[in-house]
Amino acid sequence: MTKLFEKYPWLKSVGCGILVLALVLSICLPLMGMRSAEPDNPILQAEPQEITVLQAGKAPGGAGSGDGVETSGSGANGDTDSDLQGDVEQPDPNEADNEAGQDTEPETVPQEQPTQPDYSEADIGTNTDSNQGNDGEEAGETGEADEDLPLAPLDLGAALTWYKYGSEATSIVCAPGQSVGKRVLLAQLDNGSLPYSLDLTGLDAQDAVITGAFFVRGNEVETPIDTRGAVPMSLPDGAEFQNYVFIVQATATQKNQKGETVKTDVQFTFILRLESGIDLDLQLNWQTLTAPAQATCFANSSVSRTIKGDTIQDGLFQYDFSFLGESAREAEFVSADYRATDGETGVLTQSGTLQMAPADGQDTETYSITVTARVSGQTIRYNFVLTYEDGLDLQLQFTWYKKPVTAQNLLCDADKRVNLTIKHNQLDNGLLDYRFALKGKSASDAQILSATIDGTALNTEKGSYQLQSAEGGTTYTILVTAKVKEKTVAFTVTLRYQSDVSLKMTYSILNKGVETPCSLTCENGKTVTADPIYDDQLMDGLLTYQFSIQGEDAGNVTISSVKCYQTGGDGNSLTLTAPDGSITLLLREKKTGNNLFTVAASSADGTNYEFKFNLPYKHRGDKEVKIKINLDDGMTVTNDTDVNLNVEAWTEDEATGQRTYSLASGTDTELTVTLDGETVRSSGMSGTIQQYVLRPKNPEAGDKLVHTLKIYAEDAYGNSNTLEIKLNGERVQKGQKIGEAQIYIDLSVVGLGTYGPVSYDVLADEPVSYVVLKAILGRDMGEPFGTAKTSLGWATCDYSGTTPETGFYLRALDDGNNLGNRAEALSGDWSSYGADAASVYTAIDQYFQGSAHKEEKAALWRCIYNNKIPLTPASGILGEQAFTIYSGWLYSIGGETFYPGTSMSNWRLKDHDTLVLRYTLACGWDVGATMGSEGKGSAGYCAGCTNGTWWVNHTFQKQKDGTYACTACGLTQDCPHTNSHWKDLGNGSCIQICDDENGKEIGEAKAHEFGSYTADPEHENQHVRTCKNCGAKETGEHRWPSTTAQAKCEEDVTLTLTCEDCGATKEETIPAAGHEADLSSWHKDESSHWHICVRCQKELPETKASHQYALLYGTWRCTDCFAKHSEACTGEVKATSLNETSHQWSCTSCNAVSGVEEHHFDESGICTDCGHTKAPEIPEHNCADHIQGATDNGDGSTHTGTCSICGKSVTAAHTFHYTPNDEHTHTATCSICAASAAQEHDMVNGSCALCYYTPIGPTEPTDPEGEYTDE
Repeated sequence: MTKLFEKYPWLKSVGCGILVLALVLSICLPLMGMRSAEPDNPILQAEPQEITVLQAGKAPGGAGSGDGVETSGSGANGDTDSDLQGDVEQPDPNEADNEAGQDTEPETVPQEQPTQPDYSEADIGTNTDSNQGNDGEEAGETGEADEDLPLAPLDLGAALTWYKYGSEATSIVCAPGQSVGKRVLLAQLDNGSLPYSLDLTGLDAQDAVITGAFFVRGNEVETPIDTRGAVPMSLPDGAEFQNYVFIVQATATQKNQKGETVKTDVQFTFILRLESGIDLDLQLNWQTLTAPAQATCFANSSVSRTIKGDTIQDGLFQYDFSFLGESAREAEFVSADYRATDGETGVLTQSGTLQMAPADGQDTETYSITVTARVSGQTIRYNFVLTYEDGLDLQLQFTWYKKPVTAQNLLCDADKRVNLTIKHNQLDNGLLDYRFALKGKSASDAQILSATIDGTALNTEKGSYQLQSAEGGTTYTILVTAKVKEKTVAFTVTLRYQSDVSLKMTYSILNKGVETPCSLTCENGKTVTADPIYDDQLMDGLLTYQFSIQGEDAGNVTISSVKCYQTGGDGNSLTLTAPDGSITLLLREKKTGNNLFTVAASSADGTNYEFKFNLPYKHRGDKEVKIKINLDDGMTVTNDTDVNLNVEAWTEDEATGQRTYSLASGTDTELTVTLDGETVRSSGMSGTIQQYVLRPKNPEAGDKLVHTLKIYAEDAYGNSNTLEIKLNGERVQKGQKIGEAQIYIDLSVVGLGTYGPVSYDVLADEPVSYVVLKAILGRDMGEPFGTAKTSLGWATCDYSGTTPETGFYLRALDDGNNLGNRAEALSGDWSSYGADAASVYTAIDQYFQGSAHKEEKAALWRCIYNNKIPLTPASGILGEQAFTIYSGWLYSIGGETFYPGTSMSNWRLKDHDTLVLRYTLACGWDVGATMGSEGKGSAGYCAGCTNGTWWVNHTFQKQKDGTYACTACGLTQDCPHTNSHWKDLGNGSCIQICDDENGKEIGEAKAHEFGSYTADPEHENQHVRTCKNCGAKETGEHRWPSTTAQAKCEEDVTLTLTCEDCGATKEETIPAAGHEADLSSWHKDESSHWHICVRCQKELPETKASHQYALLYGTWRCTDCFAKHSEACTGEVKATSLNETSHQWSCTSCNAVSGVEEHHFDESGICTDCGHTKAPEIPEHNCADHIQGATDNGDGSTHTGTCSICGKSVTAAHTFHYTPNDEHTHTATCSICAASAAQEHDMVNGSCALCYYTPIGPTEPTDPEGEYTDE
């Protein structure tokens, strides 16, 4: 080596230089790469995302009251022991800018400002997931607290929110230094203007501030704009699109792990591509274990989502697709299929389930779902990429304590970041008590390695930390690392410690003429939205408001400005008085107008605050939305099976008859369906009919349950209505008969008439696909559905779908005799029928010359030609594209022209249904379908046929040669009968009369076409309807519905009856009927019984009585209600003798007694019930002759004693014997009772007749007067 250096001395210098360079690079390169080694920033992957506007502030009368709801996941105001999942997947677009206070002199990290690029041809990209995970990337070791750690990844985005149609909010989120884009349609602009707002979002939004906003049209020079307002947009003549660009510049403030403050300048770019295309998005909805979720994909685009295994049950993905946008009504769901990365494929229906599982040996599986739809003659595709993750399930539960006993929980996923706001008044002197715990399926295999807060080590289990308050608030970063098996993961919690400041908005509205106060409360940097305020709740729209600062630090904060942006205004924000004032709320073209208040405030220390309140303002319509459904009130449905519901809701203009429909997916309209209080999502549309699938639940016990179906509809002009019906649900077995249906095949458009009907037994939960195979082919579908009792017995049925249960689409039918060869239909190529329209018309007319309905058939085929539908070769069987590229099979429910917008596999028949399989030549336009625009072309259709009935409705337009031609079929005629009228023929028909041809009759007479009945103002009991053609009137008596309403007992019942034809109403009063006892049964308790009223079920006191017991049927029962005494009392029942002939029963416990009954003597003369001994038989006698123990009654003539023979008490006359006393008296003595009395003699013939006293000598008569003398 020495010799080498001696020979080449310059090698030493070169070697030293290389070594020095290596040392420098070894230090600098890692520092330069630190930022790239950070975990993925979720905002960096954010592409256009729909953001749901959260509602808050409920109010009586629907005008918003109560406190506002903070839309972040901070958990600062959570309930005791509540678990709040940090919101990391979908940043809140409404978080406002709020520059945080700074602890140290900030280090500024500016970004280089690039020159303005040319955005005129920029690609808007695709709609991808804003959080795709780390794809298995392991987080690096965190290191010790005193190491020089890099900044945490910046979680900051900008949200551009614009208002489609002037009121429907739509948002996309952009990451720093990135650009995102989305398509905007001309039809979505508000009179050529796009209302917008720009906000910062993400966990670092409260420590960031917007420093500039610019607007660029194509490649023009950027123009400064406000963060909210409206910009003009237009599409240049002949251009397919025009790009418009929003540029947002902001400065974010962060703290590194040493607590040092660092500022970063960032820029966001939004590209909106203005087009004139189809407004049709597809929304994929699915159900998680906690709440519904959705992903929205716009036409011919793609969207990605991650499905966590712990969010769905056992990997079962329950989904449905629904169309959104102006073209949703006309969209047709054609097909859906999926492909997994492991090669699995399958067909999906518009709603159903998909079993997800990770690939073998993997934690994830990706499913690519492709959906095809048709609208306005175009085929549109949507792609949903769903990544199913069933790997690491680990969260950090960060628990902190409020005051300091109430636990507040916050969850953070592995390698994610969440934020938390704690207010000064929620802690004691700033002392934060905390606890760390790992949760999830993987928690048992994991342990916490380290925990730090701003670089200071924390206890990995629990502890306390002193937070410091500062002007404008303080931000802390808590970093926790954990090891699970061989993988190290990190959890980041951004903690914001700030003062308690919020803003309260109060105002008053009128509810039924009564002034009602309302209030909303908003946190700093948030937005709250009130319930709509209707124009009848304010006087001329004038709203008087008051704003007041709330919270512990309210005294140091002052409101500095109040502004209001109104979507119904001129696009400029109004500056209002603060803190109170008034403003006139505005509608937007008679529809909902949003009124967004932005209130700015500041504190003495220079801290700025911003609060936003949105008050939607709506018109209260005076019309009633009409709601029509296919289910009847009180009908019977099968529980636990699919029940198809069709809803059509509209408001009709009385003058023109034009209908405005309310749709679930419409703009400014509302259509909600609930079954037993649970919301049911729309499963599709068919024209203006919204389709739903109900799944009535079985009762917990028994077989029957009454379900409540409620439908609420509101149109864009505030007209509304609610329809509520009851459905009687019954528990039945799958495959059990639940009704009968009729099945037809309609081949009218190809001249083959109709086939059927086939009477069919409707079976529970049987799809229509099974019905077709059974009733048309006679196929046996196995248990529990089996075979049909009758079938057409046709030979061929070709269909698509993996099974008849999934994606069934009917492709061909044939009866075995080549229906296609017998059809009256053109085929091949139009060139074989002529080189121009005239020659083709002639060929068509000649083809149908000898056919019935030749004019109608020729008109239809002319329409097919004029709509540029190519012909195809005919085939023997009747299948799709047999004659035209748009020929094929449809199915109709009800027998007319309702065509469900879903596969036959998803439809269930009900009792009395009619199923029609109908062939079409023009994608349904020839058979009354309006499912899509394919086949319609520019000419339209003037002829068609269903169920053997043809219809023609020409629309003539004047030609250059003076003749008139139908715009659809090209039929020409000399006089278009422009000036004509209809004449009433007086026989129930009318005919059109041409005024230009001297009263010539046009066509044939036709039956009157009456409109709806209306009440006849001249006759109270009648209604009238008018022929739409000739004006003939027809009257009829009102048809009042029969009512089952019953009279009430104590008050009158007033009924409002509505005529079933015209809607007229009248009131009927049923007078109070009084109570009527239900004599069919007794109601009873332990002591008494009573009757109740048959109507009101009340107890009737006048019927109440105590139980009267007797021995009935061997049991002591009440003689009235037959209540058993043993059911009311456990006492002993005994009989007590009353006399020689009867006794009475009584209870020794309750003292109940029965009626008196006779003794039941046995052969010994003893009563078997009471034990009374029967007295011996007494001979006939006179008791007075055997009286003993007699006593004088004191009346001088009688005495009373006892008969010595029978023992009866006897009263008898004295039996006297007489003893003389002297010549004047004797003593009468009773020989039985010894009663005595002195009596004068009863002298007869010289002696006493009683005592026989006779004087011894003559007796001198008494002669006191001296009249007598001695003889």
